[in-house]
Amino acid sequence: MSAATLDRRHVLMALAALSAGAATPAAAGALPQIDPEGARRIGQAYLAGRAKPLDAKRLQAELLPAGWTPAATAKLRARAAADFRAGRLFVHRGWRLSDTEGRLFALAALTA
Repeated sequence: MSAATLDRRHVLMALAALSAGAATPAAAGALPQIDPEGARRIGQAYLAGRAKPLDAKRLQAELLPAGWTPAATAKLRARAAADFRAGRLFVHRGWRLSDTEGRLFALAALTA
């Protein structure tokens, strides 16, 4: 899939992955418009709104235990959809993100 055909969810996941250092160099080249600093800021906002602190090691094990793979992408997309159905949302500057997406951005912020 080219950068031109990515939907918002693909871009969000790619942004978080690139910022967390979980994506491959090929993925980084395919998405030159991704702003890692923006991902870190979203992650910092997610972390600031949490009652309990999160750490990068825990998030990595939870979200991407084997790294950024096609299987991980499918699992994360399903998890994000389940978050929306259950009302587990993180709102940042008017964007409604699933809790899973917020956690990906948190991972990006913690590994920056």
